Amino acid sequence: MRMDVYCVKCIISQMTELIKIIGADRKTEESIMREVLKLLAKESYDTTSPELAEKVYDLARRISGIDDPYQEIKRLENQKAEEIVRTFEENMDRLSLEDILKLSVLGNSMDYGTEARFNIEEEKEKLMHERLNPEILKELEKELREGEKLLIIGDNAGEIVFDRLLVRYIRQNYETKITYAVRGGPIINDATMEDAKQVGMDKYAELITTGQNIAGLVLERSSKEIIEAFKNSPTVLSKGQGNFETLEGKGLDIYFLFRVKCPVVSSYLNKPMGEMVFLRR
Repeated sequence: MRMDVYCVKCIISQMTELIKIIGADRKTEESIMREVLKLLAKESYDTTSPELAEKVYDLARRISGIDDPYQEIKRLENQKAEEIVRTFEENMDRLSLEDILKLSVLGNSMDYGTEARFNIEEEKEKLMHERLNPEILKELEKELREGEKLLIIGDNAGEIVFDRLLVRYIRQNYETKITYAVRGGPIINDATMEDAKQVGMDKYAELITTGQNIAGLVLERSSKEIIEAFKNSPTVLSKGQGNFETLEGKGLDIYFLFRVKCPVVSSYLNKPMGEMVFLRR
């Protein structure tokens, strides 16, 4: 999915937020923003938004000297998610696959990579009363019953705790081996191997990385691990809008699960901001 001019505005907004998060002094602040604007002025827009954002964040990382500025935010997001998920973990026998998937979408609301912000507590009740596409849900459940392997491409910290609930549910109800992919390095609040192990995802799924510190997945330059996982997994579930932006239109058979968080994706899919998206491409 190719980026839009609006994506540039969003990236600049993210940089403004990043500068606040790292507590940059005036000199560093100006240096980051000036170099980012230079980069945005010369880079091609014939790409996806996450790929352009990757270059911008690499630049900001080099100038600031801070490798993972969102580290503490991610820890707090995981902690907050644990509090919400605890009740559902204690009552998993009462939940359906649809319930679990909707909770996984709720986790996708925890995202610093877009301008959209959601109140998790308020959204919880709202999302649980919405419905996922029944035909696609039926297809996924059939594949889980028949398939041996499932690849889940993860997205954000916090969200990964909700995904752990999804992984546990699938393991308890289907004979499916699960591989869970996280980012190969820090990018915004996306989950890395460190974050995945922090929430205990390694106890329930085989963990691999994409080999990239990008808020999406570009298969052409991804890790051998994830290429093999794609080849060997009959079913692939992609979480998050960034993964959709980079994997859409690649001719792959993927289940996408996320929330619409920007007007570009909203227009592309003809869906309102905040809506749950569960589709197969």
